[in-house]
Amino acid sequence: MIKFFRRIRQQLLSENNFNKYLLYAIGEIILVVIGILLALQINNWNEARKRNIEEEKLLTALIEDFNENKIRLEEAIRKETDMVRMSKSLIKAMQSDQKAIHPDSIRFWVTSGAKSWWKTEFVTGTYDAMVSSGNINILENDNLKRVLSQFSADIDSGFEDHYESMHYLIEMNKISAEIAPALIHGIQREELGVMMGSKDIDLYVKQLLNNEAYLGLLISKTWLETLRILYQQKLQGYIDEILSICESELTE
Repeated sequence: MIKFFRRIRQQLLSENNFNKYLLYAIGEIILVVIGILLALQINNWNEARKRNIEEEKLLTALIEDFNENKIRLEEAIRKETDMVRMSKSLIKAMQSDQKAIHPDSIRFWVTSGAKSWWKTEFVTGTYDAMVSSGNINILENDNLKRVLSQFSADIDSGFEDHYESMHYLIEMNKISAEIAPALIHGIQREELGVMMGSKDIDLYVKQLLNNEAYLGLLISKTWLETLRILYQQKLQGYIDEILSICESELTE
């Protein structure tokens, strides 16, 4: 092809036909420009294809992570809701006529409510890797990047109540340490070799019911756990939005 154009150029020069040679030169320049533009377009297409493939991988990984986060968060909210419900029952019992309440109910509300504490461990590997490597910019959807950033910021800084609740639980355990044998399940007492009669158990339970410091800590902890449920429901909204956007991007 190069020899063909060279022969035409030499023929035009030998004929001293400047106008034809000028037209030929312009045509040759245009062909070169077209060739360069085509090469650039093909290269851009290849880069875009590679970027799309990488984006699909990231979106798929994000869907996997956030489906797991959704399961973990739903389980935590369910357990914390039960915990708050039983803690409220204990609060009500400590402020009411205690004679009408069976000690076994008190023990159950203490062990399953007051002494319970849950923390969701979120899966953030894909997002963290994208941020650290700079691959976050591969995601084309700006709204997705915004929600991911907000979710990450909230799980990093939005759980102050979580650790304050743990502090209250530690203080409650200190107060109830002396009567802990009366609060554990009968199977646990048998397994640990704890000797305690039913009268002693009832006495210790009544002692706990009359402990104002324990009640104050329980009220504070239960309130924080109630707020934490609301906060985690907010995170549920983020997760649902992230999953919706990722799935929509994959189907386009």
